[in-house]
Amino acid sequence: MADKVAIIIGAGPAGLTAAWELLDRTDVRPIVLEATGEIGGIARTVVHKGNRMDIGGHR
Repeated sequence: MADKVAIIIGAGPAGLTAAWELLDRTDVRPIVLEATGEIGGIARTVVHKGNRMDIGGHR
Protein backbone atom coordinates (compact mmCIF):
# COMPACT_ATOMS: atom_id res chain seq x y z
CA MET A 1 0.00 0.00 0.00
CA ALA A 2 1.34 3.45 -0.92
CA ASP A 3 2.05 6.00 1.79
CA LYS A 4 -0.50 8.81 1.98
CA VAL A 5 0.88 12.34 1.93
CA ALA A 6 -0.88 15.71 2.14
CA ILE A 7 0.82 18.89 0.98
CA ILE A 8 -0.22 21.86 3.13
CA ILE A 9 0.63 25.29 1.75
CA GLY A 10 1.27 27.83 4.47
CA ALA A 11 2.53 27.48 8.04
CA GLY A 12 0.01 29.85 9.58
CA PRO A 13 -2.47 28.79 12.26
CA ALA A 14 -4.76 26.98 9.80
CA GLY A 15 -1.96 25.11 8.04
CA LEU A 16 -0.30 24.04 11.28
CA THR A 17 -3.63 22.93 12.74
CA ALA A 18 -4.39 20.91 9.62
CA ALA A 19 -0.99 19.20 9.87
CA TRP A 20 -1.50 18.46 13.57
CA GLU A 21 -4.96 17.00 12.99
CA LEU A 22 -3.69 14.79 10.17
CA LEU A 23 -0.89 13.50 12.40
CA ASP A 24 -3.21 12.96 15.35
CA ARG A 25 -6.24 11.44 13.61
CA THR A 26 -5.09 9.76 10.39
CA ASP A 27 -2.27 7.84 8.77
CA VAL A 28 -1.65 10.71 6.33
CA ARG A 29 1.80 12.29 6.53
CA PRO A 30 1.55 16.09 6.20
CA ILE A 31 4.23 18.15 4.49
CA VAL A 32 3.94 21.86 5.30
CA LEU A 33 5.36 24.33 2.77
CA GLU A 34 6.02 27.92 3.82
CA ALA A 35 7.23 30.72 1.52
CA THR A 36 8.86 32.75 4.29
CA GLY A 37 11.43 31.81 6.89
CA GLU A 38 8.92 32.04 9.74
CA ILE A 39 5.95 30.01 10.91
CA GLY A 40 2.73 31.40 12.36
CA GLY A 41 1.43 33.43 9.43
CA ILE A 42 0.54 36.94 10.53
CA ALA A 43 0.18 35.85 14.18
CA ARG A 44 3.60 36.58 15.64
CA THR A 45 5.66 38.68 18.02
CA VAL A 46 7.80 41.39 16.46
CA VAL A 47 10.45 43.63 17.97
CA HIS A 48 10.28 47.32 17.04
CA LYS A 49 12.73 49.80 18.55
CA GLY A 50 13.40 47.41 21.43
CA ASN A 51 9.74 46.78 22.22
CA ARG A 52 8.09 43.39 21.75
CA MET A 53 4.64 43.55 20.18
CA ASP A 54 2.20 40.72 19.53
CA ILE A 55 0.59 40.86 16.11
CA GLY A 56 -2.74 39.02 16.11
CA GLY A 57 -4.27 36.81 13.49
CA HIS A 58 -6.01 39.69 11.70
CA ARG A 59 -5.00 42.59 9.48
